[in-house]
Amino acid sequence: MLVKPCEPLIIKNLKKDGSLGEEVIAGAVHTLASGGIAILPIDNIYAAAGIASPDMEARISKLIKRSKKRYIRLISNFKMLDNLAEFSKEDYDFLNRVWPGEVTVILKSKNADNPQGTIAVRYPRSKYVQAIISRVDAPLVFANLYKGAGKQPVYRKAEILKLSQGADLSLIVEELCRRHQLSSLIDISTHVLEILREGRVSADEIRSLYFVGRDNAEEGAD
Repeated sequence: MLVKPCEPLIIKNLKKDGSLGEEVIAGAVHTLASGGIAILPIDNIYAAAGIASPDMEARISKLIKRSKKRYIRLISNFKMLDNLAEFSKEDYDFLNRVWPGEVTVILKSKNADNPQGTIAVRYPRSKYVQAIISRVDAPLVFANLYKGAGKQPVYRKAEILKLSQGADLSLIVEELCRRHQLSSLIDISTHVLEILREGRVSADEIRSLYFVGRDNAEEGAD
């Protein structure tokens, strides 16, 4: 059963460790677990999020008035990832180096019915988002809130509130109402690194983390 939309929840600052209070977390968990859509900052960019399902993807697209070809799954542990995607030991080691972090990764999907054959996943850096996902105990899907047709994330409180109309919960953290770079986007679905978008984490840093230990492993195989 869906929750009734409520007044926006506006918090001035995160705690020093990057978390949010229990009452705030509990409210977000209740909204999501009840099948609702929550507006909240995910790695400092405001987005509409809900528990992953095709129906939720359609509802989020309707809310933001924008269709998406691919929705990203948000996870809070590697057990969730294991249920979603296939990856090698080397891929797993690499993911442990870049996550939690602002890097979205395309992997081979475990869902045989997935027409794309791949799935996009992120283990977010935001501690409070990790806490919410862990309490919901299911991956989330989300869509960033953008201005118009371009990919310019909204960051002003008034703009966020305007685009939040129709959501079941709007959580605004005022210190995060500022410009922020998009996440980096990479593809390792074929066990080869492809950087599709250089974002918050630089391409050089991603490459350095990806190739750690791989050269030695290849030399040892000769």
